[in-house]
Amino acid sequence: MLYVCTDIQDFHTFKSFFKETYGKSTFLDLSTVPASKLAEEGLAIVDHHSDCYVFLGYLEPGWMLEGPHQVQLRKLFRKFNVGFVCKYVDSIPFSWKNGTEIVYTKSPLNQYGSPNTLNDGCALQHQP
Repeated sequence: MLYVCTDIQDFHTFKSFFKETYGKSTFLDLSTVPASKLAEEGLAIVDHHSDCYVFLGYLEPGWMLEGPHQVQLRKLFRKFNVGFVCKYVDSIPFSWKNGTEIVYTKSPLNQYGSPNTLNDGCALQHQP
């Protein structure tokens, strides 16, 4: 399942929150891996790990990854819990959106363009 944070400024906060949420398993941080090698690393994790959770760091998948790499990474979040930070939700491929568990958003600063998010366990929540 995918866990997406849309606030780039809270990168480290989201990473810590994600790490604490699944503290019993092995935490793998791929935020330092270049986007060109991310698919290879993802497939290696799928092949060699049975229980872990993965943090991809900042990623705009539709613009930073080629189509075949998006497909390869889909295997990763079908098997494990994967979190990443993404400023533009439009860049997430439709095939990834079906696997998205929760999208964490920043609370709106004013009433204009409010996403009407709730903190009641629904799929769209304010920042942790």
